[in-house]
Amino acid sequence: MQCFQELGRPTDEFSHVGFRDDGRYEIKCSLGHETATVLQQQKFEVLFDIGAHAILDGYYREAVSSFTSSLERFYEFALRVFLEQASKSEELFQNCWKKVANQSERQLGAFVFLWASNFGESPELLSNPQVSFRNEVIHKGKIPTSEEAVRYGNSVLGVLRPKMLALREQFAEEVSKVTFYHLRDCRSDSDNGKTVSTISISTIVSLTCGEISHHTMSLEEHLIRLSEWRKITGNS
Repeated sequence: MQCFQELGRPTDEFSHVGFRDDGRYEIKCSLGHETATVLQQQKFEVLFDIGAHAILDGYYREAVSSFTSSLERFYEFALRVFLEQASKSEELFQNCWKKVANQSERQLGAFVFLWASNFGESPELLSNPQVSFRNEVIHKGKIPTSEEAVRYGNSVLGVLRPKMLALREQFAEEVSKVTFYHLRDCRSDSDNGKTVSTISISTIVSLTCGEISHHTMSLEEHLIRLSEWRKITGNS
């Protein structure tokens, strides 16, 4: 952004960075400008793409783990949205979350009942065979094949994506507010005097993308796009 302000255009260079838990990336360009960039994507969006990258790199157990974490963090995101709609209080969510933060089964139970309360239907979840496969990989050391990892990723995608779109449509204001909380929390006290920008990337699970075709893309199609993007950026 500082290059743009001084030169009227950004520099044509890429910076290779690893995904960060806090969604915040501090970079120095070739002209010495320091900038902080905050990734707008929620953690569940990023985690699913980490799983896709893991498949491209041949780490199929890690892919299954990342897809699983993506779905779990989506449940957390949905709970945030539901509590925001019901109470307009971020503090209430934080207080409740502390009681279930380390208990995934309780988080799932809360999601099931709040989803039913808001949408009048029982949410579709992973099937028993998919849950068994996940547990074998994560808890019993099973090493899945590429085909198994992709199949599981598509299963997670089939559960997660329709619910994400339903939340975005019915609770647009609350989704925007929770996104604002995320961007706010990524800021740092050290940002004073520093250029801070936000960026949105094209994850396959995407709250921001408005193209209908994007939300029908299979994991296999997304892997092809990711592979092509790696070649463009010299990160293949």
